[in-house]
Amino acid sequence: MFPFRLTLSAPFPFLMWAAARLAKIGVFKTKEIKKGHFFKLPRKIAFTKFGVRFTILLLVIGIAAINTGNNLMYLIVAMMMSLIIISGVMSESSIRGLKHSRALPMHVFAGMPVNVQWTVKNTKRHFPSFSISLNETSPDISELSGCYLIKINVGVTVEKAGAYIFPRRGIYKLQGFKVSTRFPFGLFLKSKDVDSNMEVLVYPRIKPVKQSRRHTYSIGASADGDAHKASGGGDTQIYNIRDYVTGDDSRLIHWKSSAKANKLMSKEFETEKRKGVIIRVDNIEPEKVYDGFYEEFENMVEDAAALAAHFIKKGFYVGIKTFSGDVPCRTGTMHLYRILRLLALIQPVKPAGGHDAGAGIKIIEL
Repeated sequence: MFPFRLTLSAPFPFLMWAAARLAKIGVFKTKEIKKGHFFKLPRKIAFTKFGVRFTILLLVIGIAAINTGNNLMYLIVAMMMSLIIISGVMSESSIRGLKHSRALPMHVFAGMPVNVQWTVKNTKRHFPSFSISLNETSPDISELSGCYLIKINVGVTVEKAGAYIFPRRGIYKLQGFKVSTRFPFGLFLKSKDVDSNMEVLVYPRIKPVKQSRRHTYSIGASADGDAHKASGGGDTQIYNIRDYVTGDDSRLIHWKSSAKANKLMSKEFETEKRKGVIIRVDNIEPEKVYDGFYEEFENMVEDAAALAAHFIKKGFYVGIKTFSGDVPCRTGTMHLYRILRLLALIQPVKPAGGHDAGAGIKIIEL
């Protein structure tokens, strides 16, 4: 008689197929292994409030069924467990096969709502997706309205608008967003993380000049008035021919020079030369940083942005000088964005020889 030996058999083809699927969807990640996480699940599952109550009720009925041996209770337990299995299968079918993307506008300002355009496409062949939510995973931004889609039919691309608020200026690095669903019964919240790296440059907040004058600086009487709008007539003499920039008066286009250069050229008059200002920002960090310095520095940056927008709106040629970089005097909306880019990235610097420590703004009229 042969001795009895307990053996286990495993469906190796099925295991190999499952391992290949896991590797294909990127369960194993080298970066995570370096950080000490050797295994990362492709999905995250969390209980909802209703799911917690449902699970507690299932355990209670299951214990009662074991103690009493009542067949009806066994049937109820089986039905409740089947609902959990069906919920997992249908939620997985809903969240799979989706392509997602988000787009932000080119110009973003701190403290102002920003429209975010979400695009979701269902690439599945047979099954639609239900109850899909998309939310940013970056903790540095405030999400006013996320993206929620009730139904995405097969092969359909859906676009939905959301809104973010970036609280401060600078560069934000968005790493990705989370796609989640509660479909079909709301027992569990199944989600997956989508990597979507994006850098967003946020300009400083722009306020009216009267609300932003916290610093002492001298402005000539003509600075608050309208700039001279030069035209082709009168005794005004042409000072220079330069490239046409967005915001210039179309009457100032020099057509003869534009035809020779194969691009738009604009006339610059002598009176325009005198209507210009340079905003000097002394971004100096004191040797000993006092309480409230960085808050005062941010206020100074917002003041400089408000002044630049104010003077460019009045038609002035505006330039900016800092200890981190300069922007030459120009006019137009695109020039304003160049100034705002410099102000978005500006930081306090150590004082150099001959400069007093402390941040401030000065306006130099040309």
